[in-house]
Amino acid sequence: MMMKYLWAAFAAASAYAQEIASPLPPEQMIAPEDKSVLDSQAKEIFREWDKVAVPVGQSVVALVAGNAQVALGTVVGKGKVLTKLSDLQKERRPVMLVDSSGRVYDAKVLFALPEHDLLMMDVPGLPAPPIDLDSYVQAKEGDVIAAVSPTGHVSDFGVVSVAQRSLRADDQPYLGIVSDPRWDGEGVMIGGVEAGSGAHRSGLTAGDVLMKLNGKPVDGMYSIRAAMVGVRPGETVPVEVRRRNQVIEGKLLTGPRPRVMKFPQKRLDMMNSMGNRMSLKRDEFPLVIQSDMTLFPERAGCPVIDVNGKFVGLALSRAGRTETYILPSWICRELVEGVLPQVQQYRAGRGENIPEAQPVDDSYDARRLEENRRKVEDKMSRQGLVPKVY
Repeated sequence: MMMKYLWAAFAAASAYAQEIASPLPPEQMIAPEDKSVLDSQAKEIFREWDKVAVPVGQSVVALVAGNAQVALGTVVGKGKVLTKLSDLQKERRPVMLVDSSGRVYDAKVLFALPEHDLLMMDVPGLPAPPIDLDSYVQAKEGDVIAAVSPTGHVSDFGVVSVAQRSLRADDQPYLGIVSDPRWDGEGVMIGGVEAGSGAHRSGLTAGDVLMKLNGKPVDGMYSIRAAMVGVRPGETVPVEVRRRNQVIEGKLLTGPRPRVMKFPQKRLDMMNSMGNRMSLKRDEFPLVIQSDMTLFPERAGCPVIDVNGKFVGLALSRAGRTETYILPSWICRELVEGVLPQVQQYRAGRGENIPEAQPVDDSYDARRLEENRRKVEDKMSRQGLVPKVY
């Protein structure tokens, strides 16, 4: 019975996730005559995604505490699951792992990776197939990607807005320039140069028009940041500027980002979230891909795929209104092929034996789950919400 209730809950959650959330009533967002057309188009989009997402969904599990989903996890090896660290760390209730078929397991913690906010769990009795780490892809800016739920449905999708980069302040290069917002021509006009910065030492001055940086054309501060992805403080990059009618090519020395007074965090969080729920950890990741998908915090830990169903990475954090961070797939592979064997070898050398986790009896706590399911349905009904199955 428990398996049936859990599976029904996941299916409903996935279907409800495929609704577009908005603080405005539907009648204020869209004309009634257009709603049916958009609903039809949305169904078609999700049907196309499901064709490549269903096989991947078998490798997705849910971490549940007291009937509430805390996070998702991705099966990366036989009985090995990568999931979120901070979301499970704060949880005081017993956490169960539920696979895509609704079976419940008592997972064991193997090791933590705080820098990535990840936890590797050991579930030797878990029959779920590992995700294919050998056919991963490295996402590029503009690629369309999607997050996969345990039901095999796509819960969220968006585009890659920034290629892989470090979010650590010490890893981000600093140029020392300010753009002139009044400029509407080609390139980026420099409105000011900080004294002593790399730009100042390279001879850049206010009024110069930055045309290329690190070999890439630039047309705004966003493209400047994109051009500096992968560059570390202290490195030199080629630069091309236009000064009056003369084009000048040279080298620009980057420096470390200066320590500045931070904007009040509570106010910043309020402005950034705009009413959306954010993940607990959402900064200082060593390497991430950024997307505009609207991932809810409890869906972090799931795999992210491209339009061909290839593994792009692991959903790490909802960091802002249009910011979701993803751990690149190649790092996931390195964790499985590099870190995991070392941990297993170390524990084997100490004679540690990890007990095999087994499925929990189907009748376990089924009555409480049924009561909770009815409460959720009643609450949705009072709010006029009806999940749509795409």
